[in-house]
Amino acid sequence: MSDTFELLAEKREITGKKVRTLRNEGYIPATVYEKGKESINVRVAYLPLVKAYGKVGQSQPVSLVVDGKKYLTMIKDAHIDPARNTIMHVAFHAVNAKDPVEAEIEVIIVGNVPAEQAGNFIVRPNDHVMVKALPADLPDQLTVSAESLKLPGDHLTVADLDPIPKVEFISEPEMTLATVEEPRAVEEEPEEADEAVDAADVPSANGGDEDATEEKSE
Repeated sequence: MSDTFELLAEKREITGKKVRTLRNEGYIPATVYEKGKESINVRVAYLPLVKAYGKVGQSQPVSLVVDGKKYLTMIKDAHIDPARNTIMHVAFHAVNAKDPVEAEIEVIIVGNVPAEQAGNFIVRPNDHVMVKALPADLPDQLTVSAESLKLPGDHLTVADLDPIPKVEFISEPEMTLATVEEPRAVEEEPEEADEAVDAADVPSANGGDEDATEEKSE
């Protein structure tokens, strides 16, 4: 894994609906949870937090410095405003460097995909795998070769991932990571309906033309 990302934070007294003022000032309210201890309310500058979350997500440890005191943490939850796509709140969980932790790690398919070159496409039902390791041993990402994805029905599972020293795969070995599917046949366009016939053009029973106009009642 890469070096632990460091993030500065400050304790905050503002809670509840008043945290809106923090956001207006460029901070994000957050909480640090530590087993057996009271949680700590903190605030973190918005841009550094966005940068940290974009780099480590919920899969890598963060060294959170709160008023000079360091906590080794994992981001366990980030509340995102769906309308603005902005972070509203973050939950940090303090961890012990000597205790294994569980984390979801992204799986990247590498190399040319024979199936795609043949006109098929790849479906990714799962692109993350749950692993267990010491915080310092968590991988940044997992990779798997695409060379076996050739024909429709071919697939990759957790069992296809190469073992990593000091890392345990928690996800089921048969969990599908990618599968090859054929393009769906283009549906034929429905035939156009026959043109509507105006009632005025239809001969009446006695051979004459009927008046197709009716007065509308009020």
